Amino acid sequence: MMRFSRLPRLVTATLGIFFALATLAPLPFAIVLPGEAQNIFKGVITFKGLTNYPASGRIDLMSIRVTNPDAWIFGPELVYSWISGNRAVYPKSAIYPPGTSTEEESKQAKEDMVKSQDTAIIAAVNYLQSHPEIMAETKSQGIDRASQLDTKKVVFKTGETGGPSGGLVFSIGLVELLTEKDLLQKRHIAGTGTITARGIVGPIGGINEKISSARKVGATIFFAPVENAEEIANVPAGIKVITVATLAQAISYLERTATKAG
Repeated sequence: MMRFSRLPRLVTATLGIFFALATLAPLPFAIVLPGEAQNIFKGVITFKGLTNYPASGRIDLMSIRVTNPDAWIFGPELVYSWISGNRAVYPKSAIYPPGTSTEEESKQAKEDMVKSQDTAIIAAVNYLQSHPEIMAETKSQGIDRASQLDTKKVVFKTGETGGPSGGLVFSIGLVELLTEKDLLQKRHIAGTGTITARGIVGPIGGINEKISSARKVGATIFFAPVENAEEIANVPAGIKVITVATLAQAISYLERTATKAG
């Protein structure tokens, strides 16, 4: 049997001080938590004199909460976040550019949100003009209606939510509201992803936190960027994640599954 002698008191004390300082010292990490869900049909999207139709279902804009760039994260909070089932820990440099202040990040998030809204309008209008048959009972009526769409007549109100990740959800919502066809058929969906004017869906951060939040509020379908597919893990029971590369793919999925939903 091997025997181990105790460490000298000085060494023990030194190690104790080291671990105490490690616990108290701020660490260069950011913590990501699930955010809130906003039903975009409840005052988020409104119109000024533009013909629109009531939605039968619900579409949620998902968000995440992230510790701000100036926040100090300490050992105990970091450990708790690692073992918690609803938090994620990232190096701060993976979320914020070096030297970014909280004020700068807040300003950028607001600018990104406005840009995502403007781009979502263009993406939705481009989709409707290239698919006029979805706008009315006949293709000719759809073409006429699509040609009259005015992007300046769409208004967004998202409160304090910032960032570019609402683009896909905004675009789907606009297509639903501007067409006679009932795409949702009383379904509750959610999603995330940036959008370009051509309807290309881009990746975002916090994908798993958003999926978890969506399920908690009752969503059964979640649209996610195809570029985030490899990150998706531990999907809660009761929600189906559909990865898409374009707005057209998301709309096509809703059309294909509409009869089953009804």
